[in-house]
Amino acid sequence: MWTVRLIDKTDVAKFIDLQNALDKETQYMLMEPGELSDSVAEWEKRIVPFIDQPQNGFWVVEADDGTLVGFLRARGQTPRRLAHSALIVVGIRQAYWGQGIGTQLFQILESWAKDHRIHRMELDVMVTNRRALGLYHKMGFQVEGLRRHSIRYTDGQFVDEYMMAKWLD
Repeated sequence: MWTVRLIDKTDVAKFIDLQNALDKETQYMLMEPGELSDSVAEWEKRIVPFIDQPQNGFWVVEADDGTLVGFLRARGQTPRRLAHSALIVVGIRQAYWGQGIGTQLFQILESWAKDHRIHRMELDVMVTNRRALGLYHKMGFQVEGLRRHSIRYTDGQFVDEYMMAKWLD
């Protein structure tokens, strides 16, 4: 089983392990294996703004054994003209796909967004990531545009990305 909760400063080392695992098991994350730093101090600098700044949210999915198996983070915008929007990044370990984690994360996100007066949630997704596209459509996100050749794998292959968004009342 698993639980969803807000990330804590004590989660940094476990989050590094999660990010490294995600980078190894799927091509759908932005970074390639070994590209991210393993420095706890560097990751603390990345994660602390999600804890300390109210326009940001960061949830982790913790398995019963204490390992992190997924996450969703929302980075709110600070310019007043963009303060109604948040950028979303999500990742879930493959062994936990199909268990409702993504749905629960997006439900929590939407509740948080309403509480923080976020009107627009947006994300990018590779057009080949059919599983994620299914989840995003189910959760009410719509394709707004296509970024051609936005990702390049190490083998030289280019992949397009959809820009997707959801608006809240």
